[in-house]
Amino acid sequence: MDSGRSIETIGIANSGFIGIEPEILVPNNIERELRLHEIAEPKIHTKIAGDGREVELIKYRNSAKVSIITEDRVEGPITCSVLVSPRARYVLLNDKLLGRLKVVLLDFGEGIWCF
Repeated sequence: MDSGRSIETIGIANSGFIGIEPEILVPNNIERELRLHEIAEPKIHTKIAGDGREVELIKYRNSAKVSIITEDRVEGPITCSVLVSPRARYVLLNDKLLGRLKVVLLDFGEGIWCF
């Protein structure tokens, strides 16, 4: 969180990614690039997938600050936990993180949103 490292990437607002705290799911390469193991102790965390399966992820609690940057506005930074999945291909933002970033999803299928 205070490592001074940052990346800029595209994240997907996932309406089915729910949690009790702000979380972001990232692929392994982002975990390595940010050197998250130097910031927080990783823990095994279990999430329930949409089909009911239990999925084990690596969790770095309160280890990142996330902002949304648009042409005319910046929201954040919001402190959140980082979940890492070796199967992840995209960065996903959960419901609590999206709410704190003031994102309102207008059309899920078309990817239309606003603040």
